[in-house]
Amino acid sequence: MSKSAVLLRAFGPTSDVLSTRALATRTGIPRSTVHVLAGTLAAEGLLETVPGRGWRLGPLLVGLAGQIIERTGLVAAVEGGLGGLRRTAGQEVHVAQLVGGWTVYLHREAGPVRAPMDNRVGLRAPAWRGGCGKAALSRLPPEEVDERVERLCRDERLAPPDRAALHDELGAARRAGYVVSSTFQAGRTSVAAPVVDADGRPVGGLSVAGPSPLFTRAVLARSTEDVVEAAARAGRHLVA
Repeated sequence: MSKSAVLLRAFGPTSDVLSTRALATRTGIPRSTVHVLAGTLAAEGLLETVPGRGWRLGPLLVGLAGQIIERTGLVAAVEGGLGGLRRTAGQEVHVAQLVGGWTVYLHREAGPVRAPMDNRVGLRAPAWRGGCGKAALSRLPPEEVDERVERLCRDERLAPPDRAALHDELGAARRAGYVVSSTFQAGRTSVAAPVVDADGRPVGGLSVAGPSPLFTRAVLARSTEDVVEAAARAGRHLVA
């Protein structure tokens, strides 16, 4: 991997601004080299300076990422098809794309009653931590799940999840067609289903989420039915 790529990969969801020293520490690249590389990347729009603090990802990446999102077609596939999902005040709808071992949240719909949630648009998170990501991973072969998880943990220096527990959860989600998850944020539950393309490959996930007390047995059953139907509809639109 080139040093420029290593530098870009150093930025994560919890480290949007990094100093030259921090970049050198994270990447193992000498500070003098980091300074030169970061300056070159900033000149090309891949990084930008934050006065007094360091560097952050640059605006060119937004356009490049937008091309990938548009090519996948996930956002277009769910447009106009999510209105009936929020049936209980405080629920909201999330749409996330699977990218390697990550999920990237692309869309969020909430009603007038809105509980604080961490699933902001643009957030990327390890796929095994949230409902949308687990739903998408459940449609991959177990060996591919392992490869994606291991690579992300290695690249980002993250503690790996319990492999057996993860495979048990994904296996249950694969059989049911959905997953109920409360691991992304304390006190919050999501009901998620995978969105798959014409080849049966997962593009991402779609979920209804909110404070856990909202998900009574009746609400959970209704939300599950709605989410599975909406995800299937989105998959058909991807094919079209």
